[in-house]
Amino acid sequence: MQTCGFTHCSFGVARRDVTPPVGIYARSWGAARHETAEGVHRPLTATAAVFRSLHPPYQTLALVALDIGWFPYLPDERHIRGAVLHATGLEEDALLINFSHTHAGPCVNSQVTDKPGADLIAPYIEHLIDAMTAAVIEARDSAAPAWITYGYGRCSLAANRDFWSPDIGRYACGYNPSAPADDTVLVARVTGGDNRIIATFVNYACHPTTLAWQNRLLSPDYVGAMRETLESIYGAPCLFLYGAAGDLGPREGFVGDPAIADRNGRQLAYAAAAAFEALPPPASRFVYTGVVASGANLATWDYRPIDDAERTRCAILLYRSISVPLQRKPVLEPIDPPGADQSDPVAEAEKALRRRLLQASLGDDSLYQMKLWFWRLGDAFLVACPNEAYSQMQVELRTRFHRQPVLVLGCTNGTLGYLPPRDVYGSGLYQEQQSPFLPGCLEQTITAAITGLESL
Repeated sequence: MQTCGFTHCSFGVARRDVTPPVGIYARSWGAARHETAEGVHRPLTATAAVFRSLHPPYQTLALVALDIGWFPYLPDERHIRGAVLHATGLEEDALLINFSHTHAGPCVNSQVTDKPGADLIAPYIEHLIDAMTAAVIEARDSAAPAWITYGYGRCSLAANRDFWSPDIGRYACGYNPSAPADDTVLVARVTGGDNRIIATFVNYACHPTTLAWQNRLLSPDYVGAMRETLESIYGAPCLFLYGAAGDLGPREGFVGDPAIADRNGRQLAYAAAAAFEALPPPASRFVYTGVVASGANLATWDYRPIDDAERTRCAILLYRSISVPLQRKPVLEPIDPPGADQSDPVAEAEKALRRRLLQASLGDDSLYQMKLWFWRLGDAFLVACPNEAYSQMQVELRTRFHRQPVLVLGCTNGTLGYLPPRDVYGSGLYQEQQSPFLPGCLEQTITAAITGLESL
């Protein structure tokens, strides 16, 4: 693992429990035959991290890791984020809410009123606002000088999920053993003035779809066990940041057994822990120190403090956003092609509802102005995208900016659909059929992200 850089800032972290009440409407799968949550596997949380500049011009940034799948009706997300912005006084581009994208959470959709447990959705939305607001304010009020150290590791949990199914002669969404998958995990360790670990971050791309239609419990999926494992090791809150995982999911997934979700989570936790253990002390680099004569000439290396110029660079905090005008499909097409077996009316009704809500969120303009958010955290770059980009995005950005750690976040500040590569359009893949955007959307997003990061 190569160590990539540092951030020096004032930092605070706080967490709130956002587990919904049992009985809330929780249908996320067309194949599901239940509609309400019947219990809790692990708690769902909202964890806020606040970064504040140590020197003028003072900046305050807030990043919330939220155990939510998605908001099917985009105005719900805008209402929630707007309320948090108003209550905290943050600038709009200084607040990022990254969804863990669990598929075992509640259906947070204010437009659903005629389903069992739907009466619990509106109060839950207000609870999310209160919880995130309180977490951000507590994190901001408790912020103190800290060093953040970044590094890369590897984890084989994520697998390619664009599987050609020979028995039906078309693509299905699931484990594809013949295609490579991006296994990069980016970790960040936050230490205070006494070198005590304050928080950890894990940025990884893998759909939380271990638990599927057989599961009837509220769960953060593999993210829950990952957090619990790392927090037991380091004694500090762990924030999971969901990456560009449009084509990635767990090898063992679509099951009903929570023990498998926990096993997947521990796999990521142990891989992240290996990366954490390879990090240097805060504000230091591992450098060559000379040769010691012995039976052989021995090259010696040791940790040395970074110089004043590096310390100054590590204290820079910047943020901005740009809009990317994506061309929309004229009509949202059905997920299944003409002639496909559509014998499951429940699943078909779920697909039709999703298309209607997506159309309502998009409006009537032929262009959709998708925002991208960019932060500079000292040596580190962060780019956040609302939609579900293929992992090609994070691979290309990290290759282009190989001298800096690059956090790539998907499903942030709302999400509408997939950003698949141009060459998969027309293949029948679920992601290109679900996407409301025309071919070229991913490539356009990557180009815009490069421009935005270069501006930092």
